[in-house]
Amino acid sequence: MPVKKRASLGRSTSAARRMAATRAAEDSEDTRIRLDGQRARQAASRAAEDSEDTRTRLDGQRARQAASRAAESPERRQGRRVDDRARHAASRAAESPERRQGRREEDRARHAATRGAEDPIQRRTRSEDQRRRQAASRAAQWTFMEGEAFRYDPANNYDSHPQLYIGQMSDVCPYCNALKWHAETRGMCCSGGKEQRLNRSISWITLENTIPAFK
Repeated sequence: MPVKKRASLGRSTSAARRMAATRAAEDSEDTRIRLDGQRARQAASRAAEDSEDTRTRLDGQRARQAASRAAESPERRQGRRVDDRARHAASRAAESPERRQGRREEDRARHAATRGAEDPIQRRTRSEDQRRRQAASRAAQWTFMEGEAFRYDPANNYDSHPQLYIGQMSDVCPYCNALKWHAETRGMCCSGGKEQRLNRSISWITLENTIPAFK
């Protein structure tokens, strides 16, 4: 029995090597044809699933991914992410506009099916994970400003940083001629001209009251 296991492992390894060699020899057209066929087979298989089949498949897929990634070393994890990005970029660069549209529609349908098969606990867990990822992503965008108030350097042009730059005050208010940012609400600076008229009225009243003092 152990000999059979080793033989089976050897066959699997040989098959993996042959597959890797075949894919390495592909040009972009071969890759596109193979991926299109793979997507068509997956779409046909998933279209035949009921909600229970979909849930079982996704649970199994998540469990396998979790086990595989838990066993990764930091170097292997980094390498996998680099390979994933390169593979996705190559696949999408070879897409035709029609194929791109079809992929996006398939993605939307798959996400809808996945979420439709969720129970309340899975839905809450997914929402919490999504909030954590968004919070971590937003926090990472502002790490460059941590402690910057304590080491302020006037030579640094902070307002030109992509995370801080909000444009120039190039728009002119039609009521009071104040300079405004492009996205600033119209009339916010003077309440749509009301502030300007009020200031003129106050100035005239003040002038009338002060004239007798000089007579």
